[in-house]
Amino acid sequence: MVKTGEKITVAISSIPNTGKSTLFNALTGAHQSVGNWPGVSVEKKTGELKLNNHLLTIVDLPGAYSLTPTSLEERVVRNFILQTPPDFIINIVDARNLYRSLGLTLQLARSGIPMVIAVNMMDEARRLGIRLDLKKLETHLGMPVVPIVARTGEGIEALKETLRKVVEKNITPRAPNISCPPIVESAVASLAREIEKTPHDARLNEVFLASSELDSNRVATTAGEDSAVLQKVREAARVIRTRLEKTLGEPFPVVCARCRFNAARGLVMEVSSATVAAPDKVTERIDKILLNRYLGLPLFLLIMLLIFQSIYALGLPLQDLISNGIQLFQNFLRSAPLMQKLPVFLNSFLIDGLIQGLGVVVAFFPLIALFFIFMSLIEDSGYMARAAFLMDRLMHALNLDGKAFINILLGYGCNVPAVMGTRILSSQHNRIVTMLLIPFSLCSARLQVFVFLAGILFAASVAPWVVFGLYGLSLLMILFIGLLLRFLRFAGKPEPFIMEVPPYRLPTAKTVGLRAWQEMKDFLYRASTFIVGGVILVWFLIHLPVSAVPGSSNSFAGQSGHFLLPLFKPIGIKWQEIVALIFGFVAKEIVIGSLAVIYTGNAAAAIARQVTPLQGVSFMVFTLLYTPCIATIAAIRAESRSWSIAGFSILLGLGLAWLTSFIVYQGGILLGFG
Repeated sequence: MVKTGEKITVAISSIPNTGKSTLFNALTGAHQSVGNWPGVSVEKKTGELKLNNHLLTIVDLPGAYSLTPTSLEERVVRNFILQTPPDFIINIVDARNLYRSLGLTLQLARSGIPMVIAVNMMDEARRLGIRLDLKKLETHLGMPVVPIVARTGEGIEALKETLRKVVEKNITPRAPNISCPPIVESAVASLAREIEKTPHDARLNEVFLASSELDSNRVATTAGEDSAVLQKVREAARVIRTRLEKTLGEPFPVVCARCRFNAARGLVMEVSSATVAAPDKVTERIDKILLNRYLGLPLFLLIMLLIFQSIYALGLPLQDLISNGIQLFQNFLRSAPLMQKLPVFLNSFLIDGLIQGLGVVVAFFPLIALFFIFMSLIEDSGYMARAAFLMDRLMHALNLDGKAFINILLGYGCNVPAVMGTRILSSQHNRIVTMLLIPFSLCSARLQVFVFLAGILFAASVAPWVVFGLYGLSLLMILFIGLLLRFLRFAGKPEPFIMEVPPYRLPTAKTVGLRAWQEMKDFLYRASTFIVGGVILVWFLIHLPVSAVPGSSNSFAGQSGHFLLPLFKPIGIKWQEIVALIFGFVAKEIVIGSLAVIYTGNAAAAIARQVTPLQGVSFMVFTLLYTPCIATIAAIRAESRSWSIAGFSILLGLGLAWLTSFIVYQGGILLGFG
């Protein structure tokens, strides 16, 4: 909190021709002085404003379009912000053309300096029929927004009162999230960690300083020019900038400016009825169709359906080919003289445990590879941002943004890459909540289980409706859990997201290939070890103790099933299915194989004899909702960097699965379906 008598500096900043001088005069009246900025002939105007017991020095900064200087005036503004940062900023934007003003606003908003947005020329905007949702603008920017007409004095008192509250509370603003290419965000974060080690003004955000350094080679720090720490930061920035520009193929300031103005365009589309000119005519024509009020969402769903169909049409044959190859390799090893000389237990461990585990990972690879290739294509084309924009309003009900819907939808293909894809989301809150919702989407592995069991337990006319009902239950649970997490505020307070709406581009093979390869490497490195380890663990549970028949009730797996039976009896699940569920924790695809091993002989006939349709539905509901596979848990742990989040995901799934299956099974018995 600012104490009475403390020196307080407030800077007024805006792009040219937005009424900055008019507002300066309205605030300071006759209490002004005029000079020149040190070392340059640009006019410097200062004045005083008294608010209650606080005397504010108001500095009228030259008009500037950006803090990346291309003119003397912009260099003055940038040096003032970095070298002698004010205590507060009043940023003026033009109500008639927010898009033109918001590029500078977004730069200033990330500085860490408390700021008030004055939306000027509201009278002219009203005359033009432009409607502005200033509350939404305030939420997205994370700072107060006040409508004014500086020329007539309208809103000036409200602006003074807002400024007084900001001064007295001295709240550190929340920097808005601006979507940039992941490689840029990673580079800026890396340099920000280096800047944290240097002595610098605490009012300035380290990420802002890192962006400024990469943008125009200027570190704001109180360390001397000959400081070893400062030189280390500058050298790190030089290396990062060189690498970035080589990878991106264009100057870093150009990339940052495009991110800001794409974000500004998306923000204007959300808060203003005014149309924003598209970057080019082609983009404008395509957006008239893809962002159409009535056609946009159906076209999006159709495009995603085609992508999924393409992924599985191309990927499943490759997956089968790899699986068959691994099986042939296992058969070859079984007949190899060297392997036959090994003890039976060791032979089985190497072939059915270790190689089988590696096979699961390798067989996954075609689907994962195609998934990331297609995602890179639609993201680099500019369509992903538009899909997120279409779903943004719906996802607001869950305190998420539109991009989160994309990840949840992708979870219906495979949970693992969907969780890994949460890294593109705007905030930690959105990432955590989304990765907690994804495991409740009905992935293709679960679908295999449901098609298998529904075909055994139900008539051909009923089975499709059972599977369709499970899809419906999946969607309802995602909505329910999303509202529950919003109520509990489990992941903290959501952060506003300024959505980027870039122009359409033709993706390049190099960009798509590099991006997809990086994601595939992450999958192999992070998730595959857990899958291999899990499959090996399953093998041990089936085959130990040595005296037991593999997969029987006397094996460790069978004993585990009998031990847990009292817990599962109220939901109609037998010990054989319990064992399959335990194995399903490794990978849901293993559930079918486990049931086939445990129900010896003709597994389908045995299941039909011993499992009632109601028990089958209860088992499928539990399979849908209980803990995701170990690869998904590994991905949640890796992306959240928290074992507690991964553990909560497991407990949340198990608890809801048991409760829902209990309602289904006991309700079915009461209705006479037992």
